[in-house]
This record gives sequence, structure tokens and C-alpha cells, in this order.
Amino acid sequence: MTAGVLCGVAGLLIGLATPAALAGSAIGDGAFDGTPVQTGYVAEFFLIDDPLGATSPAWRVNNDHVEKDGFIPAPTPGYVLHNAVIVRQAEGVVGAAAWAGNHQAEALDFAPGFYLIRTAHVQEAIDLASALQDAEGVAEAYIDLERPRTLRTLPTDPSFNQQWHLRNLQNPIASANLPGAWAEGYTGQGVTVGILEGGWQYSHPDLNANYVSAATQAGSPTSHATACAGIAAAVGNNGIGGVGAAFNAGISGQLYGSATQTASALNFRNDLNAIKSNSWGPSDNGRLHTISSVEYAALANSVNGRDGLGTIIAWAAGNGGTNDRVEYDPWAASRFSLAIGAVGDQDIRAWYNELGSSMLVVTHSSGNNRGTWTTTTGSSYTSNFGGTSSASPLGAGVVALMLEANPSLTWRDVQHVLIESARKVHPSNNQWTTNAAGYDINYNYGFGAIDAEQAVIVARDWENVGEEVQVLSGTQTYNVQVPDNNQVGVTREIEIDENVRIEAVELIVNIQTSYVGDLQIDITSPQGTNSILTVGGRNDPQSNMINYRLTSLRHFGEQSEGTWTVRVRDLAAGDIATWQNAQLRIYGTSFGTPCEFDLTGPALDGVPDGEITIADLNYYVGLWINEAPAADLTGPALDGEPDGLVTIADLNYYINGWSNGCD
Repeated sequence: MTAGVLCGVAGLLIGLATPAALAGSAIGDGAFDGTPVQTGYVAEFFLIDDPLGATSPAWRVNNDHVEKDGFIPAPTPGYVLHNAVIVRQAEGVVGAAAWAGNHQAEALDFAPGFYLIRTAHVQEAIDLASALQDAEGVAEAYIDLERPRTLRTLPTDPSFNQQWHLRNLQNPIASANLPGAWAEGYTGQGVTVGILEGGWQYSHPDLNANYVSAATQAGSPTSHATACAGIAAAVGNNGIGGVGAAFNAGISGQLYGSATQTASALNFRNDLNAIKSNSWGPSDNGRLHTISSVEYAALANSVNGRDGLGTIIAWAAGNGGTNDRVEYDPWAASRFSLAIGAVGDQDIRAWYNELGSSMLVVTHSSGNNRGTWTTTTGSSYTSNFGGTSSASPLGAGVVALMLEANPSLTWRDVQHVLIESARKVHPSNNQWTTNAAGYDINYNYGFGAIDAEQAVIVARDWENVGEEVQVLSGTQTYNVQVPDNNQVGVTREIEIDENVRIEAVELIVNIQTSYVGDLQIDITSPQGTNSILTVGGRNDPQSNMINYRLTSLRHFGEQSEGTWTVRVRDLAAGDIATWQNAQLRIYGTSFGTPCEFDLTGPALDGVPDGEITIADLNYYVGLWINEAPAADLTGPALDGEPDGLVTIADLNYYINGWSNGCD
């Protein structure tokens, strides 16, 4: 076909305003005419269906996309032009008066310096964008348009639409938002997730392609483990079943059993296994459980996996509901684990979800209306999986995406990223509060719900935190009787002299009692954040707490230095308790060398928090306005030598130092 004939076809299409006919044609190999449109890159040419409409479908003319053999692709469909112009004003220009003329320019508060001008129709927007190209005070102007797009790596698997926990079509907020993470380009490639419990069906057609035998302790398949494997990393885009959160990740298996078998599993091939998901634990009966020292040592040793970065240990937070707590399960509550709870398809607490100070985050599972859809034994599928058994591998799958985005994350940095990227789920819940470091915390939800998209975005640019610092209070001996059936109880203070930015706090207690379930224990940080660690008046007839470790994450980001308060109460009659001793163990990062521009934390309390933020600037300005002696930082020479006066030199000195930060 000649170019002249093709141009005639294009003219006919434009004249009839029916370029839609082109979308189904096989036209190519030729140049088309079109309307030039400023799009923010260059002037692109379009065939426009309805230039006098508020929006119009459009086809991009590809005359500038000539292939090596001279072939010109057919016009590209899928564009939508809008009757609006986006304007970015030039540096130094204030307001839109210099260039807007008679048009109303709407400032875009999410993009400082940008404005939107709405016009009567698409053609007027095209003309205005063109006219503004050389206007004084305008850096760029282009029409508002939608380009053709597809969700990258959105799976084509036939049952993907049933996997609401990954993408919820009925209630979009109520999912772990996996398509957002996939669209960022992360599917778990190069990361192996272990399912630590019984064996799973390694031959399952929706799992086998991702199976990593070298990282596996093989065992007989169970339906539970097979379901967990599918939640984490079922194969994507293979034409069958559904997908896992990390559908290009490897999947392995490790076998629990006796204490040594479980310890072995926790440490098995941690050079290959980046993550291990554990959807098991002791009975969810509201009673304190104990972990063997070998298992605890294995948990602690997991931080040496991945060449010293640490194998990530995800753990189901438990299904005991409000009668149980995460703290009673020392595997899930360990600071080496990610305790992952559950919310359902209505984005509220799953009925079985436990409460806890050691709950890190929650993610989506059964417990409102629907169960989760995943693989099961017999090369089959189930739509009724759930519990925190489903939440843990879903969280593990998201961590696999994070590690693909940033392979250098340590086990502690993974916790940081999950906290920083968590979504405040069920914001009307009355258990939400804010700790002294500004983090939202909730006994039901930890720091919030996992948002996979935000997690990979934060992970990608994350700078690893410093080495872990440990602060020990030493054993504080009390030997005091706790009043029976008394709301007041016994309170003791523990002084901590060393200041670190907190990640986790452990309370080690020894209490003699004939009924552990009577005891309620809580701690309060120097900055006022409270952590309930056990709830009294429950059914737990065990005797004595011996070197029992209770863990809280609720003080994350706070400062350790100061007076901590520990309270023990006996809330039921008939049994006498003697509180023998206690010890605080605080883990976190050093604040480093003090910086003179670090004046306060978010509470504006004058206590430096190791960070230079807007709070410090606001705090200093307050000092300067009030001519406080602390505002005297320098003399006229700006040499950092106070001169006994509070002047504009001090303000300039502080602002300059605040802007540059501290090394």
C-alpha cells in the first residue's frame, strides 16, 4: 500500500471522526496525519475521536517509530485525552497571574509549583497547551491524558480473581496490595521462602516449578503446609490455579519435630533460605508456654543466615482470640521473629486474632467473611484456608519482594521497613494510640497492616540501621508479696542510664505463685508508653514464672534512658504470689555522637532523639522567639561561639546547621 493511499485513509478517518474503526484493522506500513498534542515529553500526534468532548479516546500516530525495515506501526490505541492542561511554573514565579490570563489555575497541593487549568473541551486544552509553550513564567505545559497501561506481571492464572487477599475486587483496601508491588517490578525472583512445619506436596503442578530441593528437608506432604506454600509462592502465569504473593520466588521446606529437629530446621541451609515461614505454635489456650533453650538458640542463630544479614523468621501470631496473647507464645513473640496477625476481607480484626505487645503487623486472611484461596494436596486447591497460618506465609511472600528490591536488608531492617510501611488498618478501633516516637500502635494490629506496594518502595531505598546495641538493667531483686485479688498490685522502678533508640524490650521475671493466670504484668517506658505483657484473671493454673521472657515492640523508636516502671498485679483470689526479681533487656540502635542541632523528639520535650527533623527546627524557633539562653549559639561571626545575646545571627546559624544536618 502506498503512502498516498494511507494518507488518504487517515484523512478519511479524521474527517469522519471515526478512528475507532482503526483499532480493529490490520493497517500498518505507512504514515498517518494527526493532531499535534503537547504531552510533557514532545509534541506527539494523535487521531482524536471527539475533540469537542470533555474526554476523548485517541490513537497515537507512530510516524516517529519507524522500524529498521522502514515499517511504521499502526496508530496505538488506549489513550484518553482530557480537557485540562497541566502547568509547571518556572522557578521564582509566584502565583499563576503571569501566565494564566483569563483561565482559572488550580494549584496542585500534592505537587508544589504545578497547576491545572480546565477548559471547555479537549481541543481547547490542546490549543492552550501549545500556546503556553513559550509563555513567560511557564516551565512546561501539557495536556492531561491517560496513556495505555497494564498492571505489570499481573497474573493471568484462572483463579487469581478469587485470591482477594492479594487483590480485593469487592473491597479494594482490604488486601495486602500485591499488584502494586508487582507493578513496581518485584515478584520474588532470586529469593527462597521456606515453609517450616510438615512437608508439602513438592510435585504440585502450581508449586513444583518454584521448588528448591537443595534448600529442603523433604517430608511427607500435608495439606496445611501445601496451602502455606501456595500462599507464599505458588507459580504465576502458568495457566492453572492461582498465584503466591511472591510467584517467582523459590519455595523450600523444613521439618519441625522434637526440640532439636525444630532447631535444626530453623538453621537448615540458611545460606539458601532467605525467609522461613512458621504457621504453627503451642496450643492457643491462653496459657504461658516455654521454648527450649536449643530452639531459642537456633532462633538467635538465624541472624547469621544470608551471609550475616539474617534469615527472616515469619511466625503466625496465633489463633487464640482475645483469650490469648502473642506474648504467651515465645516462638512468635521472640524479637528474632516477625509475629504476623490477621485481618479479614472487611479490613477488620479476624475473630481469632490474638492481642499482643509483641505483634509486629497483620495481614489478610480468613476471619470476616471469606477464606483464602490456595493450593492443597492431591494437586488440588482450597478456598477455605485461613487463620494466622495463612497470614504468616503471605507476610513471608511480601518480605521476599522486599529482599528482591533490596537484597542488603538485614533481619532488623526488614522489621523497620514493615513498621515504616504499614497501613493504619481499621482506624476507628479504640485500641490505636501513638507511642512517644510517633508510631501508631495497637494491641490488635501491631503497627498496622502490610501494604506490599509501600513495603517494596520503602525497602528499595532503605539505608540499613546501625549495629544492634543491647542495654541490660541487671537483675533487680525484690522478694515482695503481691497483694491477692488487688487492682493496685506492686510497682517497681528500673533506672536505665544508657540511651538507645529502641527496637525491642524484654522483661525477664521470676515470680513464685501457684496460679500464673492470676497475674497481670505491664511495663511503662520513661516516655509514658505502656505495654501489657500478661492479663490477669485467666485460666492458667501453672505454677511459677521462672526466668520468663516477655517481649514488647510497642516502644519502637523511643529512647531507653530514664525511669521504667514495672507493675505486677494479682487479679483473682485464692493464690499468693511473691515477685522475686526482674531484669530489663533493651535492644536498639545507638544515637551516635550528639549533634547540637538535634534538640528534641516529636513530643517537643527537649530530649534529643538522634534525628534532625522539622520538630527540632520548630523547637529552636520557639527558644529563639522567647530569647531563651539556650538559643544563644553564636556571635556575629557565625563561629559557633555564644556571645551572650540572642540575635538573628543565632537563627541563621541554627537554620544553616539544621539544613546540613550532622555527620
